[in-house]
Amino acid sequence: MCLCRLCNFRETKTAIDFGYQPIVHNLLSKPSENVERFQFKLMHCPNCDFLYLNNPISRNILYKDYFTVSSWKNQPHVSRLIDLMKHLANLNDKTSVLDVGCNDGSFLKLLFEKGVKNVKGIEPADDAYNIAIKNDFKVEQGFFGASNKNIVYEENKYDLLITRHVLEHIIDLDDFLSGINIVLKNSGTLVIEIPDTSMNLQYFDYALWEEHVNYFTLSSLSKLLSKFDLEIFHYEITLFSGRALTVFAKKNKNPVNIFDYNLKEQINNYIEKYSYVKAGLQGIISEMSPVAIYGCGARSSNFVNFLEINSIEFFIDD
Repeated sequence: MCLCRLCNFRETKTAIDFGYQPIVHNLLSKPSENVERFQFKLMHCPNCDFLYLNNPISRNILYKDYFTVSSWKNQPHVSRLIDLMKHLANLNDKTSVLDVGCNDGSFLKLLFEKGVKNVKGIEPADDAYNIAIKNDFKVEQGFFGASNKNIVYEENKYDLLITRHVLEHIIDLDDFLSGINIVLKNSGTLVIEIPDTSMNLQYFDYALWEEHVNYFTLSSLSKLLSKFDLEIFHYEITLFSGRALTVFAKKNKNPVNIFDYNLKEQINNYIEKYSYVKAGLQGIISEMSPVAIYGCGARSSNFVNFLEINSIEFFIDD
């Protein structure tokens, strides 16, 4: 029995079992090298339509060092995001900001350059944290949540809490959201940016990632936030690392959830089409020779592993 990570429903179902897979960043030095594999099973909760990974890999294994620091990524949408924060969250030079999962401090740097000086970050990964500290930002190393005893001293402290591409990595959602309610002022604003799983459902994209233990849509995210008296008042979709969903939310004791829509048919279709897509792509690619893949990132690596495509000649990446 596997409890839903969002609503605690007991009768969740296996959506797609991808078998046991390696961690994509642990590339082999030679083909004969042994590598540890972990269960990769996508679950579906029929009660709240949440998709998530069962039995995820320990965060201490995945986030000791992170490899992919934020400054490597082109993020053309962040200027608009900061403008939105000014208009929708009254971001100014006096705003107290907490960036949860701040990585190497790239977003803190952008805020600082815009005149927002009262900024702090939290980051667990050694490599990203050390880069942020070298840039003289105020950053605490550790995992955010109500169980982190350091945050109780910051109760009702922040006007703006930002967490970008973090929530999809969080195993204990209750602890994480409870922590947000502790440190965010009653009048404060929460900004969340996450991958938009609606794109996966729409385009039958099965290139999932073991670090992403949660697969949110606007509907499932709004259900999670409503559970913690947080109400979405604005959202946008951006083309970034696939498709990203950004929401602005505030505390509300009686949240109104206008985004609770039924995704059962679309999710069931996504589940049922997996074997068809797998067989079809195997057939198409096997007729082409040679085949190379440009970019050996998490998605393309798992794409090949999940679909058992063995005719790839090589990947190209820097």
